[in-house]
Amino acid sequence: MSLINKTKEFEIISNIITPKSSIIDIGCNDGSLIEYLKSNKNVNARGMEIDQSKVRTCLAKGISVVEGDADTDLFDYPDDLFDYSILTYTLQATKNPKIVLEQLVRIAQKAIVSFPNFGHWSIATSLFFNREMPVNSKLDYSWYETPNLHFCTINDFINLCDGLNIKIEKKADLRKLKFEEFKGKSLYDSYFSDSGLFLISKK
Repeated sequence: MSLINKTKEFEIISNIITPKSSIIDIGCNDGSLIEYLKSNKNVNARGMEIDQSKVRTCLAKGISVVEGDADTDLFDYPDDLFDYSILTYTLQATKNPKIVLEQLVRIAQKAIVSFPNFGHWSIATSLFFNREMPVNSKLDYSWYETPNLHFCTINDFINLCDGLNIKIEKKADLRKLKFEEFKGKSLYDSYFSDSGLFLISKK
């Protein structure tokens, strides 16, 4: 499957969010998703970002943001403070994904999580035939400079949620560009979806 662009990804996320919700975008980068959700869903949004330069970019845009680390700073938020917590393409770069997932569903009623699927056929093919770690638009760093610490497949994520007693409510069908009910592991998704995008909550 071809990689979806950022606008389409934002659209998928926006479609699942209730208007005027409170959200926190963790690892918010330059605040583009927050801007999109404010414009399209009139959300009450704030961001958390570890990179000082990106924090300054957000502040220059008028976005409410704090400099923080998902691994350590989510503990400061009370339970159910937000309607949605969002973590896009950041989980694999955290030191302890297990704890981060637990915190995401603690501080918000629901969490939206996306990550590159390291089980995708193109990665397996690159490793098998080239004996090299792939570089593409989702994995755009060479192995020696990548911020990614944990290489996770879609099935790995599903197993982790099950072990943490976290409910996977919906998964994004990247072919149809929308969320649908989660019905368990899919052989197609595990091999042909370059990314995982899920809506999760406490059981």
